[in-house]
Amino acid sequence: MIPYGRQYIDESDKNAILNILDSDYLTCGPAVDAFEKELCALTGAKYAVACANGTAALHLACMALGIKKGDLGITSPITFLASANCIEFCGGSTDFIDIDSDTLCISVSGIENYCKNGGKPAVIIPVDFAGVPADLPAIWDLARTFGFKVIEDAAHALGSTYTHEGNTYQCGCCAHSDLAIFSFHPVKTITTGEGGAIMTNDEALAERLRLFRNHGMTKDPYILTKNDGPWYYEMHELGYNYRITDLQCALGLSQLKKLSLFKKRRQEIVHKYSDAFKDNPKILVPPWPNNTSPCFHIYTVQFRDEPQTRKNVYEMLKTKNIFTQVHYIPVYWQPYYYHKYNYPLCKCPSAETYYYSCLSLPLYPELTDSDTNLVIRSIQSFFSNM
Repeated sequence: MIPYGRQYIDESDKNAILNILDSDYLTCGPAVDAFEKELCALTGAKYAVACANGTAALHLACMALGIKKGDLGITSPITFLASANCIEFCGGSTDFIDIDSDTLCISVSGIENYCKNGGKPAVIIPVDFAGVPADLPAIWDLARTFGFKVIEDAAHALGSTYTHEGNTYQCGCCAHSDLAIFSFHPVKTITTGEGGAIMTNDEALAERLRLFRNHGMTKDPYILTKNDGPWYYEMHELGYNYRITDLQCALGLSQLKKLSLFKKRRQEIVHKYSDAFKDNPKILVPPWPNNTSPCFHIYTVQFRDEPQTRKNVYEMLKTKNIFTQVHYIPVYWQPYYYHKYNYPLCKCPSAETYYYSCLSLPLYPELTDSDTNLVIRSIQSFFSNM
């Protein structure tokens, strides 16, 4: 069987977890701090707050920014549900701006037009789709002009970089955002089983994130209204149990050591696919913008012209035990959003055109050359027999 994605776990990962099982802490211990420091070292961001999963990371990020009822949040329609749901969790209202067909990320011109035409977002959440960085510098410039906050959804993009004005930036560095989030789900670049993190360069935001991650509890003597002893704590904010365990962080630390190898292998497979498909007029290969070095999370092709092609290719590959996926159904089509906001038909035409034609092929570090060749041959044979 060839899945569309899967984790890579080796003996060093297993030993890292076993070492924690023999230690004094299974949660809230030194491995969490160590993992956060490594994320800062990788990205260049000043602060990292690790948490239970990527959805929790997005929720915490919105909470830290004070998103509330009456606030408007905007994200891409081509993303996982959590990129929008986090706004709803905080009582805000959600809207979507179409994607740029050249990058499959949220359209910068769409954001500018939205704001110029009276839209007043409190926060915009650009998604680094498939590992390709959104145009964060341009969005950051618009944020300074129109007064909104930026949360980079880098759930797909740990290890991805982009270049701006001669400088190279890691996704998640927060040079062009207020906050950024990562996900460590098993099909992401590295895994902690489940897990997430929020990055920021703002100390006050980092402190709020830590507070909200742990039930809103604090022992900070400068905040306590009284202090009965070293055991004493108070809850000043309504928070959540969004903590991550030392077991997960030990796995994450071990996985981070392999990140450069994971990225190299993912890019090799992407090159192999794109070289095989780029001359087929029926297939559009995914973008790789010149100023970026994506650590690709997924490899999504688009099938031109034939509405049934995607489903037929999906079913054909399935008969060969090759499993693919669709990333994603436009979020505003989901019944929750459609019924709440009554979005118009064809609200985001580029996103809808993309959805009707897209299919994510297998991509993960352990995917062998022979398996990659089987995927390629199977698709090429399908088109040659049409």
